[in-house]
Amino acid sequence: MGFFNKTNSKLSSYNATIIADDCNIVGGITTQSDVVINGKFEGAISSNQTVTVGEKGELYGEVKSDIIVIGGLVDGVIDANMIHVLSTGRALGKLIYSKITVEENGFFDGKTVVKGSSLQSRYAEVESKYHNLIDTKIVDSDAALPKSKK
Repeated sequence: MGFFNKTNSKLSSYNATIIADDCNIVGGITTQSDVVINGKFEGAISSNQTVTVGEKGELYGEVKSDIIVIGGLVDGVIDANMIHVLSTGRALGKLIYSKITVEENGFFDGKTVVKGSSLQSRYAEVESKYHNLIDTKIVDSDAALPKSKK
């Protein structure tokens, strides 16, 4: 029996798009399978499965997937049900997600949007009402005392 015969369906049915560490791609990927980026990718990715950015991988652009695992650099817009930022991962841009994990030393800088959240911040409303009531200047206590009490 051959290694990739029909009786070994687990091996023959697994599909993934792999961008090797010495590969640079500009364009788009639409797939029903996993995507692994160990090189550099600029563009848009749409996958119903998992997109993994390896430790040396770089992804610049937009990603829509079920799960994204970030071990390298992602700069752009990510729309995924689950986002994992590993300890070596760096994410910049906008994250749209249902669940997120960021490991210790993992990095994120940008904006987040939680899918289906009904919570709305009232901070801007409250801050504008009371902005003029709060004086945040630091007063030197010695300078505020009359000369006779110094």
